[in-house]
Amino acid sequence: MPTTREMSLATARRITRTPRPLLTPLMLAALGIAGMARAQDGAVSVPSTKDLLERIERLEASNRALAGEVETLRSADGDAWLSEERAAEIRSIVSDVLADSASRDSLQSAVSTAGWNDGFYLQSADGRFRMEVGGLMQFRYIYSYVPNGVSGINFPPNTAYSWIADDVESRSGWDMPNTQLELKGHIFGQDWQYKIKGAFSNQDEAIVGETPFANLGSGSGTFRLLDAYVRANISDDFAVRVGQFKLPFAREQLVDTENQLAVGRSTLVEHLGIGRSQGVELSWYSSNARAMAAISNGGSDNLYGVLKPVGTDPANSYYQSDVTAYAFTGRFEWKLAGKWSQFNSMTSPPGDEYGLMVGVAGHVQSSDLDNGTEDSPYGENIWYGLTADVTAMYGGATLFGAFFYHQTDSGAAYIQGVNNFSPSAAFDIGTSETWGAMVQASYYIMPKWEVFGRFEFGSADIPLITNITAPTFVDTLENGNDLMLLSVGVNWYIDGEDFKWSSDVGMSLDKVDGIWWDGENGWRASGEEHEFVLRSQLQIAF
Repeated sequence: MPTTREMSLATARRITRTPRPLLTPLMLAALGIAGMARAQDGAVSVPSTKDLLERIERLEASNRALAGEVETLRSADGDAWLSEERAAEIRSIVSDVLADSASRDSLQSAVSTAGWNDGFYLQSADGRFRMEVGGLMQFRYIYSYVPNGVSGINFPPNTAYSWIADDVESRSGWDMPNTQLELKGHIFGQDWQYKIKGAFSNQDEAIVGETPFANLGSGSGTFRLLDAYVRANISDDFAVRVGQFKLPFAREQLVDTENQLAVGRSTLVEHLGIGRSQGVELSWYSSNARAMAAISNGGSDNLYGVLKPVGTDPANSYYQSDVTAYAFTGRFEWKLAGKWSQFNSMTSPPGDEYGLMVGVAGHVQSSDLDNGTEDSPYGENIWYGLTADVTAMYGGATLFGAFFYHQTDSGAAYIQGVNNFSPSAAFDIGTSETWGAMVQASYYIMPKWEVFGRFEFGSADIPLITNITAPTFVDTLENGNDLMLLSVGVNWYIDGEDFKWSSDVGMSLDKVDGIWWDGENGWRASGEEHEFVLRSQLQIAF
């Protein structure tokens, strides 16, 4: 309902909209008609001219007063309108300023030369050059228990490989297995990417001599190169990478150390993975599939630990130490659900979308044992490797499984570091087969707390090795025991994977052969079942 003032204002506006020159004649005509009507009725006498003039004068005065009031109201209304106009202008100016501020803020990372954006970075003002600085620290306690302190390996003392066969029942201590520094970014535009990563070794001794003669290894705290490569985007679908990098084989190895589920990678993949090498890799990407193929110096041979059926360890080695005739590695991944970025980690936090990926990979390699002569008297080593894996991310739970199969036809196997400064004797072990499978699962019991479990199985069929260092002893690293490890643990994500605490406990369900020795993960060679390993680790990544 309009107020009295609003009704008066509306009436005044209608009056003022009526042309003023017509007001007096109309009023006179109305008064005349009214007077005539009254005269005809005989109820009222006809007013005199004087009365009419006085009445008109009073009406004009009233009209002037009303007009003044209308002008006052119009003036007030005009001021209010101007105020609204000014307010609208001010709002427009404020909106423009806020929009400009938001635009500048959104462009901040593109024009600033240093800062933090999920990591420290430096870049040029035009964005053509960028360097991101990162690092990793893992501080760990580990306890290892071998029942009765029986290693099951009769290696003579004080040899270069006797450290894997101690007869101590319990060992424990603190260590830092992964202390890394990383530089990555792009140069000359985002199509040219680079990465340099190194780690401080936690080895407590260098192996003095090996066959073939090569780098003598790292001592405690020595900084060693992990990754050093340049990747060029040829098109939206293809890229090429050159340098030292992880060969495209085992998914668990391709995921970075800080993004693993447990305290460390599985013992199975530490042995049956391919590792890093130097070479060239071609990659193809699409929305739901991708493929990688590499030509390299060959994978790191850790199939049987210190027993080398293939004999390559090409990490940051110079060309002359390369004993590989050829090495090809390829991997294909099919993403059935989710985003590619989800599979950069082995965990799936609550709220993530469902993801499912299947991967297969193969490796073939040929090498000759180098004794420094043009024609090596040793036989050729052929290595075939296959793996398949499946990963399911449920947004609060994960399931991962992998299978491995390796076959080697080794005419020049050797024991690493067997004779100190003299080359080791090479021997023909013929064809050997190794396979294994592992499955792991996790579940978030709270937003930052995750429980997980892992089971590993491995089996090796190696011909009997005799007279390795005759006549000192006749023994073998392989006692016919299958690898069977069961582990359970918990993760506390204090601030995601960048700051987390992990603990797990594992038990061997069979004896741990020397070929499955894994000092990095705490598993020692054992002649007894039910070896026990406890690990607890704090991780900081930036």
